[in-house]
Amino acid sequence: MGFTNHGYVDILLDHNGIIKYVDFGAAKVIARQGRTLVHDAATSTPNKSMTGTPMYMSPEVIKGENPGHFGAVDVWSLACVILEMATGRRPWANLDNEWAIMYNIAQGNPPQLPTTDQLSPEGIEFLRQCFLRDPKKRPTAIELLQHEWIMTIRNRVVEPSTPSSDMSSSSQTTPNTSYSSTKGPLGSEEPV
Repeated sequence: MGFTNHGYVDILLDHNGIIKYVDFGAAKVIARQGRTLVHDAATSTPNKSMTGTPMYMSPEVIKGENPGHFGAVDVWSLACVILEMATGRRPWANLDNEWAIMYNIAQGNPPQLPTTDQLSPEGIEFLRQCFLRDPKKRPTAIELLQHEWIMTIRNRVVEPSTPSSDMSSSSQTTPNTSYSSTKGPLGSEEPV
């Protein structure tokens, strides 16, 4: 668990440098008579209570609507975390209170997206897909893992090429993009 000037955050870093966000603040477990009850994701009955940090909540959580496919609410929250990492600002930083934030989210308005000097066009498109108002149209986590932006990051960070593999894979091409060499909020030379 890390600490920021906003409070504790549940972000873990594994030995391979992979970041894992472990709690979106909207998970709910109810204990009754010593037994733990978890909401059945297979049912379409929405949970009528609201828990979590409003700026990371999806519209369907705020409105108590059907959450769509399993994990759709977490995809919205993930986009909020990525937005904050890319911009250095929390989502809805332009609004001064939680009621205004919840009103805008409930209306289906996504937070302000990063600019192309903060995040690549592919990264911005990734966020747009995660911020789709209709949770049934929002991509699943599996689909997002195949998104062009994630695949580019995976190729750069998780599976970096070595000099010997560069020679054997000379037929592979890499995207040709140019950005300024100033460091962004994530400390990279160019937006990813």
